[in-house]
Amino acid sequence: MSRDVEKRISLEHHIDESASVFDSRSENRDNYINALESALDALKQENVNFTRNNLDIRSSIDELVAMQHLSNSISTAVTPEAILGTLIELTRQVIPVIDSNIFLFDSAENRLLPLSHNGSLRLQQEAQQQLEAGIVDWVFSEKKTVIVPDLEHLVADGTARNFVMVPLMLRNKPLGIYFIHTVKNQQEFSNQDIQLLTVLANQAAAGVENWRTYEQLLNANKELKASEAQMIQAAKLAAIGELAASIVHEIKNPVQVLVLQLDMMQRGFQVPNGIQSIRDQVVRLSEITKRLMNFARNVSEEFLTEAVNVNKPIADVVAMVHYEFRNSKIDIVPEYGQDLPLIQGNGNYLQQVFLNLMINARDAMPSGGTIGITTAIEGASIVIGFSDTGGGIPKELQEKIFEPFFTTKSAGKGTGLGLPICRKIIQQHQGKMRVQSTEGKGTKFIIMLPIRRSVQ
Repeated sequence: MSRDVEKRISLEHHIDESASVFDSRSENRDNYINALESALDALKQENVNFTRNNLDIRSSIDELVAMQHLSNSISTAVTPEAILGTLIELTRQVIPVIDSNIFLFDSAENRLLPLSHNGSLRLQQEAQQQLEAGIVDWVFSEKKTVIVPDLEHLVADGTARNFVMVPLMLRNKPLGIYFIHTVKNQQEFSNQDIQLLTVLANQAAAGVENWRTYEQLLNANKELKASEAQMIQAAKLAAIGELAASIVHEIKNPVQVLVLQLDMMQRGFQVPNGIQSIRDQVVRLSEITKRLMNFARNVSEEFLTEAVNVNKPIADVVAMVHYEFRNSKIDIVPEYGQDLPLIQGNGNYLQQVFLNLMINARDAMPSGGTIGITTAIEGASIVIGFSDTGGGIPKELQEKIFEPFFTTKSAGKGTGLGLPICRKIIQQHQGKMRVQSTEGKGTKFIIMLPIRRSVQ
């Protein structure tokens, strides 16, 4: 074979090999591209799924945050309507609600009592039937939610409705049930639905407990106010009893004048200005009885206020006690500030304070003395002072005198409630009360009441 032929054969063989290699590489490249495109498609789908899942997660988190916020409002609500209203709003985010209510279990009567009277009678009757059938007892004992069909509705039109009973447990004890009427099929309930309803029922149980505690506190506060009012009223009547001689004298004087003048008229004697004199005595009697009745009237449990000039209740008390104090050789020296601004207060309550302070001053001066009364403006307050010339109060006892049942008087003369009541009344007026005393020189009580410019 010639050399040229060999070269040609060798070249053709090389070309065949090169073509084979090219075809092989071309096929591999196509496979690589196809694989790359498949991988890209898979990544795209994965990204789509991830984005969708991420949105679902965010949506679920937002729902959970909203439910947590609302469920907290259940446990802090203080009215049955607020508890149930928020609970229904949350429940509708879990299942559709036709009607629902919370029924509290009365073990003594073996019955379920509706928390709110806004629910339907049908729901209450159905709940009681489930109690009598023993279903509610099972719910309590197993602490599990039960779904029972609404047979009455099924018979009526053939569509399915259900009742859901969720136990309300408090400190592992049955409090009641959350009873829900829904159109959701039993097969469609998920474990998550049941768990969410259980969480809501637990929050509702806490809300019911808080509501009960709140009601108990309101009742206790009402009873406390009633007790305080009774205590103040008792102290007022006791003070009137102590001043009985003075009150009798106040009434006796004008009555004697009236009897004398009428007797003279009946005998035919001419009484100068007789009609006017009789009218004056009748007016005087009317003022005495009016003042006494105002002071003795029952104390309201509510602290009602009005515009008050403090000089008036002080003057009324001075008029009530001056005769008895004069007989006890006690001089009353009032120095009323002129043109005092009005305060927002209760004149009847303030009379109680002023009378207590004057009786205490009298008791501190068994051999007689002087009671000084001053009223003046100091800054934004009306300052009232009651001073006596008695023996004073030891320094170590000056704070104790405001403690209930503490008294420096002899046995049978004091209850130890006068000054605590006085301080309580002054505090109700947003004021302050303090004592200054020096043994052997006397005592002074200082009262500061805020001026209310709005009532001037």
